Amino acid sequence: MHSFFVGFKTGIDPIDEQIPEGIPPGYVVLIEGFLGVGKTFFATTIAATAAKAGASILFFAIDSMADEVLEDVKRRGAPVSNITIVDGFAAPNERYSKLKPPVKHRLENPDAYALLNKLAEFTNDFRNGVVIIDSLNEILMRSPGSALDIFRAFKIFAKYTNSIVVATAHTDVEEVYGILTTAEHLADMIIQIEVDPNLEEMGLYVRRMRIARARRMKVVHDWIHFEVSNGRVVEIDVKTMLKMLNKQLREMGIEIRRPPS
Repeated sequence: MHSFFVGFKTGIDPIDEQIPEGIPPGYVVLIEGFLGVGKTFFATTIAATAAKAGASILFFAIDSMADEVLEDVKRRGAPVSNITIVDGFAAPNERYSKLKPPVKHRLENPDAYALLNKLAEFTNDFRNGVVIIDSLNEILMRSPGSALDIFRAFKIFAKYTNSIVVATAHTDVEEVYGILTTAEHLADMIIQIEVDPNLEEMGLYVRRMRIARARRMKVVHDWIHFEVSNGRVVEIDVKTMLKMLNKQLREMGIEIRRPPS
């Protein structure tokens, strides 16, 4: 079985460039941000990168159906033979549950109790891999007092199995954000993604990301603007982009102001 002797490369260039040694095994990584900014893309990229490296993947599909997750990983050219999907996409009743493709592992009730019990089932066999939980929102909303227990379990599991646990959370849900802040200090790394608010005021939809926390690592916590091109996260030079845009607009007789840095 593959082992991350030095550290794990995520396949997300702006992150891997800041952490050339990789993310150490035993780390808990939280990817947070508003809906639609790319958290699931980041999580699936991490899963696909790990699968290509030969690592075992345990993917809790809570916001997407299990077959959709597998198809997404396949499209990225990753093998699915060593990917285990836990279906946490709850059907509203038994009739709808029967319409879903059969999977070996399910969270019949996606709450903290079910999540932690299912994760514990893998402690004896899972080693040197990556666990993805996408996302924590439904879990936290169903079990609002469980955030600390969830993150403590993640840390114990990551250390015991010499693995990395990656969880996503939609922080635009006020209830979830409030619950999350009580436990996010237990995450070893926090990756934040958002739409640049200054550029958004100008009518420009440009995403940015930063490593807000990285325990025992020297990283730059500045925001990095990015776009997704050909399945990869590519850094954007905003100053150059605005300069070119200004030039084009001036030719049209329009002047725009650069947002504050």
